[in-house]
Amino acid sequence: MKKLSFKEAAKKILKEADEPLSAKEITHIALNEDLIETSGATPEATMAAQLYTDTGKFKKVGKGLFALVKQTESAKSPLLAIQNQNSLVKQKLIETIQEMDPFQFEFLVAELLNKIGYENVEVTKRSGDKGIDVIGNLTVGGLTNVKTVIQVKRYKTGNNISGKYITQLRGSAEVDQRGLIITTSNFTKDAINESKAINKMPVALVNGQKLIELLFKYKVGVKEEIVSVFSIDTELFEIELNDSTKNGTENKSRSIWPLPGGNYAYIETLNQLLDRISEKETSRNEMIDWFVKSFDNVTSRNTAYGYLNVPKNMGLIELKDGYYNLTIAGKHYRDNKNLEFLFNTISKNILAFEEIHQFLLSSTEPKSEEEILEYVNENFDVNWSTLAQVNFRLFWLINLGKVEKTEAGYIGI
Repeated sequence: MKKLSFKEAAKKILKEADEPLSAKEITHIALNEDLIETSGATPEATMAAQLYTDTGKFKKVGKGLFALVKQTESAKSPLLAIQNQNSLVKQKLIETIQEMDPFQFEFLVAELLNKIGYENVEVTKRSGDKGIDVIGNLTVGGLTNVKTVIQVKRYKTGNNISGKYITQLRGSAEVDQRGLIITTSNFTKDAINESKAINKMPVALVNGQKLIELLFKYKVGVKEEIVSVFSIDTELFEIELNDSTKNGTENKSRSIWPLPGGNYAYIETLNQLLDRISEKETSRNEMIDWFVKSFDNVTSRNTAYGYLNVPKNMGLIELKDGYYNLTIAGKHYRDNKNLEFLFNTISKNILAFEEIHQFLLSSTEPKSEEEILEYVNENFDVNWSTLAQVNFRLFWLINLGKVEKTEAGYIGI
């Protein structure tokens, strides 16, 4: 099958998706479906770079999520619906402002400047204002007091402000003042150049688009309605797909997952997996096929790929030139089947693994999962909201003979 470019793969995946996806999720699907080929260590970073820069095809929706520009019109998901609603409100807001009384518009701008942090904001008299509509002081860092004269222009879209208005505002200002022009339309090129002219009073420019963004940010002329939008908690359902999950200070993976075959068969399944990889160089797709064929409950290739990252995060296997191989630690464990060595190897690579065991050994009474979660959240750079990652660690420790579950809780052995 012919490989696609990162952009082509992202377009195909997003077209079939019901929700906006992150660059990481798109990369995961693209690799799983063998749509792209990459030799880089961080393909998700490459994907993100493509998505952020091509604003003609892709649109950012929410924090780090992307959809196709055309998809944002259909509002398949709550996030897209919210974005579409906000876009409609922005358009309606600019239309409403363009129709309001000019003097009312000056008071709207004054309210906005107050919210931004200007002090002593005052709308000038309607006549004899010399082109100055609003005045105010902006204190910077509690040290510099910038006296600002503001001119506002409630113009229709397309009726852009020219350079003569910059000159007019400068002529009306005093020596120690600075200028600001706010319009519902835009500025001509000569106005932009004139505002930056050397050795002249600086004049800041705010066009209609920027004005609407500020009104939204400071909630002037708009109301914010809070709704609950639910999403999948990936702590419970997904394993992290690459080493970007590693803790920077200890270089340990935050993520661990079970292996198929049963809750008390992790070691047996791990041994089978390492044997399979040691037989010959094995590609990702071949290993995914092996999981699907070997375990009846593994029907998703996505899930199978997640299982592959269990021994990888543990430091037992590695992917080189498209093929999985045993690491030095993986070869040593496979040859000796020493569970103490396996425990130490996992502890070197998985965050809070050995520490949970020590926490239980040091406790005078059994500990609940909630107490262990509290310990991990308070002592490591994580903020887990579910018991998933704690439970996965506990089951591995049980399989390794390091922890026992009792009616009262968990104890170290």
